[in-house]
Amino acid sequence: MFSLSGIRNALLCATAFGIVACAATPMPVDKLAVAKSSIERAEQAQAAQFAQVELNAARSKFAAAQSAADKKDGEVAARLADEAEADAQLAESTARAKQQQQLVAEMDASLRDLRNETLRRDGSVTPQPAIPPQQ
Repeated sequence: MFSLSGIRNALLCATAFGIVACAATPMPVDKLAVAKSSIERAEQAQAAQFAQVELNAARSKFAAAQSAADKKDGEVAARLADEAEADAQLAESTARAKQQQQLVAEMDASLRDLRNETLRRDGSVTPQPAIPPQQ
């Protein structure tokens, strides 16, 4: 039937299989690096000024991802790193869009001022009132 060494070997194999099966998900080092890089790009795009809520969400999720990685919870760390990257990309895009809106408003004001100055020199037409920028 079954020998003692056969049973022992079967138990050892089962234990080894259990250890391998229960091993933690590999740490998402690459995802953490990508998320960190995305946060840095958002910071360079002045997201702290123009998209503070989104940047803070990215930073918070990145810190939570690092904490999960430290606890060897690769699945949670990967998910949070992905979320941090998405939030950082949103922060960067929002910051760049708001900067462009600000630039357009400044250019509109400059053009209006130039037009009004030209009209004053000609003396033929009254200056145009300021048009509030669209949000």
